[in-house]
Amino acid sequence: MHTPNIRLNKKGANPILIIIVLVVILVAVVGIISMWMSLEERAGHAIRIQNVKFEETKTKIYVQNTGKGTVIIDSVLINEERLIISNQNCIVTSQATTTVEETQTAQITINQGYQEKIRIKVICKDGTFYQADWKPGT
Repeated sequence: MHTPNIRLNKKGANPILIIIVLVVILVAVVGIISMWMSLEERAGHAIRIQNVKFEETKTKIYVQNTGKGTVIIDSVLINEERLIISNQNCIVTSQATTTVEETQTAQITINQGYQEKIRIKVICKDGTFYQADWKPGT
């Protein structure tokens, strides 16, 4: 009877390699959890541009929180030009604030008049946004 020749490898896995693999797995798990929590935080948030009032030297954008929870307006892009929104140019229920509760409408004043059709994109701090084209006189 012939006994198979079995070699026993007495070396274990390299400890540094094991640590690297564990760190990579940990980073991946933390990344997945972070993405999931970010999506869960935004779930239900929605805004809508209800109206735009064009005046000679300024434009007023009316943005309503149509979703669940509170949103904070961060910026407005008009034809790809980014304008930062602050308490000085945003009013919600007669208060200077960028925080918009459920069903409330914010009035954002841009100190520039427009004569042609413009693309408006309102962006909140959590990434919620709404985009639409508006034309003076419509």
